Amino acid sequence: MTKELQVAKLVEFWSALVGRVCSPGTVRVSRSFLSAFVGNSSFVLVLAVAALSHAAEPVRLTHDGSFKFSPSFTAAGQEVLYSVHDVPNRVSMMRLRLSDRHRQFVDSTLKAHQLDPVESAGGQYFCYCVSSTSPQTVLVLRDRKAQTESQYKPQGARATARGPSIAPDQSRIVFTVSQEGGQQIASVDMQCQDLKKLTESSGTNCYPDWSPDGKQIAFCSSRDGSFNIYLMNADGGQVHQLTKHPLRDLRPAWSPDGKRIAFTSVRDGNHEIYLIHADGTNLRRITVHPYRDDYPVWHPDGKRLLIVSERNGDTDLYLIDVPE
Repeated sequence: MTKELQVAKLVEFWSALVGRVCSPGTVRVSRSFLSAFVGNSSFVLVLAVAALSHAAEPVRLTHDGSFKFSPSFTAAGQEVLYSVHDVPNRVSMMRLRLSDRHRQFVDSTLKAHQLDPVESAGGQYFCYCVSSTSPQTVLVLRDRKAQTESQYKPQGARATARGPSIAPDQSRIVFTVSQEGGQQIASVDMQCQDLKKLTESSGTNCYPDWSPDGKQIAFCSSRDGSFNIYLMNADGGQVHQLTKHPLRDLRPAWSPDGKRIAFTSVRDGNHEIYLIHADGTNLRRITVHPYRDDYPVWHPDGKRLLIVSERNGDTDLYLIDVPE
């Protein structure tokens, strides 16, 4: 191998390492500097250790270890909403204040399972899913300004509604509905009426997320056999596949600037968080952990991701820096 090729490989190694483990703004060494150390395996090890020493540690937000899922930020990014299996046979919605880590139940009067809480920009609308008997889950929308509550009940004893996402202009709610016709993406208006099916494909379609401009919806689908990330227009048209892998790509989340999408994947053998540009380029893995990292959600500042991470048997919320 020529020295030039060795330098290129070393630069590639360093860039990949820094891109995975270091926070934005980390200084990269130059090609001319690295060329002086070609063939020095000890120096390569020093580079790896140096990169790791500059990596921003994840910020642990909860410490109770209870099973958590479906986190979301309030519009200002000062609080987190999530579902937690807090007691046997019940899932509750919690609100976590980032400034002091104070937690409280969103609605302590509810005895049913409370799933997938989200809040609109400005906080007027609060949407979630609640367990029922027939159907199994119901979509609930609270209008805090009008002090009203609306519900969408899917048809069928075993039907479900899950994973709501509120449009940026607060005109509609997109969600997953499982009833006759399979598991599809649908939307309703802000009175939980005017149902529109956005997908009618084979397989499972789920985890929809509005783009910041409201023009597109990211979702995952197994229509071609394995779960991958897809994009479609807000009306369900112009569907195109963003990722293609034989294993599972799940739970897409748009960045606040609309340029990137975070998602969970098991393509490397474990649940990890990945980033991809909205045009399908620059796929990057950003977590490296032996346990499960899942449910990515962007902080409104666009510099951090909230994730649910399993560490040593405990499931908690963490904030991680996002590489540029």
